[in-house]
Amino acid sequence: MTDQDCQRYFEDPEANASHLATCAECRAVESELHAPIESRPVTVDSLPMAAWEGARHRSWPLALGGGLAVLAISLGLFMMAGVSPTAAMLSRVPSIGVVSTFMRLLGGAVQQAPAGIQAGLLVLFLAVNTIFVLLLRRAPKGIDV
Repeated sequence: MTDQDCQRYFEDPEANASHLATCAECRAVESELHAPIESRPVTVDSLPMAAWEGARHRSWPLALGGGLAVLAISLGLFMMAGVSPTAAMLSRVPSIGVVSTFMRLLGGAVQQAPAGIQAGLLVLFLAVNTIFVLLLRRAPKGIDV
């Protein structure tokens, strides 16, 4: 048959079902589409690493060594300052009452702010959330990229 007949069949197979009787190529495609799908077990070890993993294994000793180096430097700075790390952290943490009072005052300040600032905050809120939605809707990069 002609390519136009095959094209018409693939555009609307139900309306052009009689085309299968005259075209062997379209019959082969149709039988392949309706063939049962065979399932095979997948071995996880043979799968490639994901794109966000850098397609190679990370060096855990390097990451642990970097973390220990940061810890050692911070402990050294605490010792040079003559302050214990726990005392320094506890002296800087405000009480829950101070934090809740600050939040209440901040909420009241936003309510009493001029309409232009409130509109600007609304626009910023919508812009940031729109960016988040667009980033979430992006197609993930797969293995074939």
